[in-house]
Amino acid sequence: MPTNVSVYYLKAEMGYHEAKTTQEKLKALKHMLSLSPGHKGAEKLRKDIKEKIRKLKYLKEKERKQVKRSGHSITVKKEGAAQIVFVGIPNSGKSTLLSKLSGKSIKIAEYPFTTKLPAVKMIPFGGIKLQGVEIPALYEKIEENSRGRQMLAIIRTADFIVVVAKERKYLQPAKDILAEVGIYLGAKTKYRDGFIEHIPSLDVVGKDFDNKNLVKKIWLKQGKIRVQTKARGQKAAKKPVILKERGTVEQLAKIVHKDFIKKFRYAKVWGPSAHFPGEKVGFEHKLKDRDVVELFMK
Repeated sequence: MPTNVSVYYLKAEMGYHEAKTTQEKLKALKHMLSLSPGHKGAEKLRKDIKEKIRKLKYLKEKERKQVKRSGHSITVKKEGAAQIVFVGIPNSGKSTLLSKLSGKSIKIAEYPFTTKLPAVKMIPFGGIKLQGVEIPALYEKIEENSRGRQMLAIIRTADFIVVVAKERKYLQPAKDILAEVGIYLGAKTKYRDGFIEHIPSLDVVGKDFDNKNLVKKIWLKQGKIRVQTKARGQKAAKKPVILKERGTVEQLAKIVHKDFIKKFRYAKVWGPSAHFPGEKVGFEHKLKDRDVVELFMK
């Protein structure tokens, strides 16, 4: 890589490595290209960026529809910091809740089974986005038809489940339907035991739909943290890096750039895990949600 790239280029490159979705990566690469040096020594750099853009444009076209229908198959591609699936029996209020959390409208009606396909909306929270997926209403023997089995497959792969009901007494019927097909809710972390899937979950009833702290409550149950990076004393413009709880500086460095692993000197940390602002730490330092970290190389 040329040695005279600007600090703005380095920030753009960091944004590319932090990007989670195809669209975000594509945007970051275009920004890198616009900031790359124009001299002959940077030709290979510009060529590599253009090739990455070409490949991502091809991939974006393949992913054009987030919910794909291939023949009779329905799948939802995971995006964002976590995939949150909303389930419930008919007229449980799933569409209303997801609409409130995402700020995006969803078709809502008083008659049962309004939702025919998964509805996918991104839920903003503290510089990140969670993928909200509303599954059509659950019903007895849902596993006995192909569409029902496809919905169950989406639930099984979710990071987290929100069980929705207008009244508390309607929460258990939804859980019972899932338990019948080997999906048990309420686990602290997601795991599989034979053919049984155990998934973390949260119950939400109608009176809590307007709770301003609901998204925060969902996030705190994900077992993940948000870490903002710095470059040359300035916070990166892109969204935070997502790590598992108790993630280390070393794990952050691996995500940001491979050079930080090879040439790491130390890191400075601001936030909940630091004893004081700008504390100098090593690879083993355990980070916390909302930390800000600047990495330094030899």
